[in-house]
Amino acid sequence: MFWNEVRRLRALKVDVPEDLRGWRWDSPPVAPPPLGVRISASDIANRYCPTGRDLYLKRRVRAEPSPAMLRGRYLHAVFKHSLNAAASIIEGGVQEGWELLQRFSPEDVAGRAAVEVGTTADEQGAKLARSIAVRVAAELEGAASRLGIADPRSLAAHAVPLVAEYAVDGGYIGLTQLKIDALLLDIVLEVKTGRPIDEHRLALAAYAMALEAEYEIPVDHGLLVYISVNSRVSIRAVPVAIGASLRRWFLEARDELMELVASGRDPGTAGNCERTCPFYPHCHGAGN
Repeated sequence: MFWNEVRRLRALKVDVPEDLRGWRWDSPPVAPPPLGVRISASDIANRYCPTGRDLYLKRRVRAEPSPAMLRGRYLHAVFKHSLNAAASIIEGGVQEGWELLQRFSPEDVAGRAAVEVGTTADEQGAKLARSIAVRVAAELEGAASRLGIADPRSLAAHAVPLVAEYAVDGGYIGLTQLKIDALLLDIVLEVKTGRPIDEHRLALAAYAMALEAEYEIPVDHGLLVYISVNSRVSIRAVPVAIGASLRRWFLEARDELMELVASGRDPGTAGNCERTCPFYPHCHGAGN
């Protein structure tokens, strides 16, 4: 999956000065402010509020996820469980795409995803799972015929090269533990189900620099994967070069939000709040 996008990524020129590599976590500007706080990658990349009041309230009140957030978590979980289920089937000895599709149950995958996030499985979740299985089946057919692989685990690694929810320590760069949506070789993936915004790229910078800090290997490329499920399934991957400008933007946003958290200051309500924000009732009243 996503090999065409990977080829486009490799062609992107990425210029990363040494002082912006994650392994320079103990020196400015990568070193986090010594404030005794940590924030998450989603705090930086998924900011609901222009003033940062969502981050202030997050540490003080309990907010129920909005329907849009719950929907996004469900589709994220379907994506992960689909990859894991397909890989497990291949590791069990299946070497042909048609047999993979025969053994793969989209309804079971959607059900497991729904249980994980606390919602109800639906046909759209099953539709997404089925679409991912079809893509994996095509990769399986190609790998089996091209490489002549007989070992099930090796074949699974070629057909499903994505490692879903790869955990990495974000502490070196001032973040909490991170779960990268997926890792494809040295390429980090962030899966999104809402409308595209520029800030989504900041999550890729966070993942890349955290991996560099932990393993001291360069991570210069990322993919933003946008998933939409309506009458049809759309899975669109956008190549992102994780270069100097994106890294500086991430570090500036990180420092700003860490200082906000450390100060304990209420930054006030924004004038253009989105009703999808889980903290909207706390700022405007449940009846507004």
